[in-house]
Amino acid sequence: MIANLTPSPLASSRPLEPLAERTRTRVFAGRPESVRAARSWVAGFLAGSPVTDDVVLMTSELVTNAISYTASRLPDGIVTVCVRDANGMVRVDVVDQGQAPPGVTAPPGLGQGLRIVAQLADVFGADGPDRWFSLRTGGAS
Repeated sequence: MIANLTPSPLASSRPLEPLAERTRTRVFAGRPESVRAARSWVAGFLAGSPVTDDVVLMTSELVTNAISYTASRLPDGIVTVCVRDANGMVRVDVVDQGQAPPGVTAPPGLGQGLRIVAQLADVFGADGPDRWFSLRTGGAS
């Protein structure tokens, strides 16, 4: 049976519905090469957005922190990245595996990553092992 492809006369009188939220989640190994993979994945998700570069930079900083300073850097460690894009906002959550066990020393570093995220993001926060930020995309609100 072939469906009728003629549009309903009521179709044009219906109000436009808000754009659906897009959400994607991906798990990365807790290894340095995962920083590049996370940047590339987020950039692909937000292709064409005017805030892509800032979102990629902030994601890179949070993933770097997760694999440098948390239990995610241990063998078989992981970092989970979730990106949500809706209503003119993007939110990225980077979830690590919590505090590294005692005796596992952190590498030396300048510790500027969180400062960069705090300066670029509209909102930035932490909930346990979840570090997240939100940024207006300039899209529909």
